[in-house]
Amino acid sequence: MISLSGLAGVAFLGTFFWLASPEAATALAGAQHRWSALTIGLAAAGGQSVALVSLYFFGAELRRRWRWFDRQCQRVRARSPVENTQRYSTGVVVTAGLLGFPPVSVTATLLAGVAPRPLPLLPLMLLLRLVRFIALGWAGARFGWRLPW
Repeated sequence: MISLSGLAGVAFLGTFFWLASPEAATALAGAQHRWSALTIGLAAAGGQSVALVSLYFFGAELRRRWRWFDRQCQRVRARSPVENTQRYSTGVVVTAGLLGFPPVSVTATLLAGVAPRPLPLLPLMLLLRLVRFIALGWAGARFGWRLPW
């Protein structure tokens, strides 16, 4: 059984280590039928928000120290158009926030170096992650099988 603090922890860690899936943990928490989808979404989004804000402000340092993550960021940056406009950056934030593509960890890390005005885009990303986690908590409760515990 997963607790709300455990869910927030998985969401935090899953932002850095993709094997710990915040999405799967959110759906599992919904399947437990212990909390509302809003409560589940807030817990998961809260944990991931701490990680994303950290990546936004300290991502350059992380990229210098972790070569694998730097390669992932370079791959995403190479696919972006040469002229990065605010409109393009907003579209990337919306798809990353709602769909998870490109990964939000990479998007938050590169946002300051890619977007002309990056700071207003960070709250948008966090809000969209909240919407995603609420939807996943609802889907887990609605379509997940009932757990015996």
